[in-house]
Amino acid sequence: MPMFSAAISTVTAWLDGLGPGAAIRCQDKESEQRCRVWRLAEGAPVLGGAAPLLVLQHDFPLTPARIELDRKFCLQLPHIEVDGHFCHGVEFDPADVATPVPAVGRVLSRFSEFLDRCADPGWIEAEFSRERQDYWIRYAASAKAPKSYRTVELLLDADVKIDESQEAAALSLLDGRAFATTSTTEPERVAKARAWSLGGIVRGGALVMKLPTAERWTPSVWPRSFHDLDELLSQLSGSEGKLKNWYRERRWPNKASVFVVLLQGPAVYGWRIVPSQAARQVEPALVPIDVTRVDRQWSLSRDHRAEGLAHLAAKKVVVFGSGSLGAPLIELLARAGVGTIEVVDPQTFEPENISRHVLGAPHIGLGKATSLCARLRQSIPGAQLDAFGEKAMQWCTKADQRKLPDLIVDCTGERSVRIGTSLLREHVLKDAPVMMAWMEPFGAAAHAVFISGSDVWPASDPADTAVNVATWPDDVQVDLPGCGQGFHPYGVADAWAAAGMVSERVLKVLNGEHVSSGVWSMIRHESYFKSMSPSATFNRPPPVPVGVDSVIEHRPLAEVLQRA
Repeated sequence: MPMFSAAISTVTAWLDGLGPGAAIRCQDKESEQRCRVWRLAEGAPVLGGAAPLLVLQHDFPLTPARIELDRKFCLQLPHIEVDGHFCHGVEFDPADVATPVPAVGRVLSRFSEFLDRCADPGWIEAEFSRERQDYWIRYAASAKAPKSYRTVELLLDADVKIDESQEAAALSLLDGRAFATTSTTEPERVAKARAWSLGGIVRGGALVMKLPTAERWTPSVWPRSFHDLDELLSQLSGSEGKLKNWYRERRWPNKASVFVVLLQGPAVYGWRIVPSQAARQVEPALVPIDVTRVDRQWSLSRDHRAEGLAHLAAKKVVVFGSGSLGAPLIELLARAGVGTIEVVDPQTFEPENISRHVLGAPHIGLGKATSLCARLRQSIPGAQLDAFGEKAMQWCTKADQRKLPDLIVDCTGERSVRIGTSLLREHVLKDAPVMMAWMEPFGAAAHAVFISGSDVWPASDPADTAVNVATWPDDVQVDLPGCGQGFHPYGVADAWAAAGMVSERVLKVLNGEHVSSGVWSMIRHESYFKSMSPSATFNRPPPVPVGVDSVIEHRPLAEVLQRA
């Protein structure tokens, strides 16, 4: 049943009124989804006499009218999808509900313009080139391969910064995909680390090469045979028989996953090489496949600002505490591309941590640092995280045995850690910059204190008086039935908001944008403090204007310490 019967009835009356010279109703092709179907008058010569269909779906005009052609036109003409429908790019306009005929007219007009442009072979080639990755995926989806050699997708972990050809190790995964990596690590180890299920381990390989960005890559030039691909790779490498020699110099095991991959900027094209199925078949067969890059550069930056990612990859950060604030901060830094992160936390994950921590029930009783690092290494390609199940001061006593970090971030919220780290900075930590981060109860404020150079955080630890916005009554803490056990209430959203603010500050420090000691505070409006605890008193008025929920305030460290 059409959702907008009046709109569909109006279009039906209009098209039926034009007569068979314009459109003929095809009720036999109509269904619940295809509410109305008309066969349009024969199209342009480029369609070879084929008559397109105009289709209204049940939610027309929310979904604009469709133009459908024979599926054979996919990859013959641009903007024709695998199922034959024309991707016209016309979008819904709110006025279409009241005036649906012009909505259909826009689609017909766009289709007419498309047919006119298809008379120009140069335009067709340019359109195929502009969206070359999408067309390759359609081509690969339609490819046929012997059942025992079928690969639905290749996951590729290659170093895209290298211009020379690369030889990768490859393995089939249990779900019909395959994985190839040019790193020195065995692909099965990487696959297991990322929780990709392996089938029977039969090692294969992949030859990875770059295609110049100016090189035309359209259906008219795609290699269709082993010989054609060999000629292309020979031309690109300047080495005669590049593919033939690489393939035949190796004794690939039976059913081995063997691939060729071309990188062209962010676009990727690939083939699986299938050995001869018949005695008289001289060359192996090529089966085009979809290739998905899973390398660190693509996964973390999509090739955008790769220099910034490379800069962060060289940085090392140590984080004290992997609780509700430290854990999301560590994840944000890892996803931003920080090269090495050391996580220092002696605590185990307990059931009461679940409500506001990134870990969950499977990690109960396990070390927070170890579990968090393992999860992020599995989730983020190339993430280097090392867990230390010890107290922050224990880590500091061994600091001279390790490469000092570019930044230490204390997320414990513990006075002893702030004081201890400050006392050890000059000698043990060699003036390594330090950022201390914590939250006030209810997430009313969050703070990041950055100490650099010769600046010193006082041993008196004036966090409560000089940095915190409010002094909170003792009854704010929720006490638990244990010696000195309790917690301050706040939600997971508060923790992630604070982690976002702190991570932004950390990244600016690593990128050299913050070099002077300072304090950044994310502060909620005064009314929020009072609604959470009417007994709270202010050390200073929250600098949040009326009508604004929160602000991020920056103050030089010297200014803050004047209040101490």
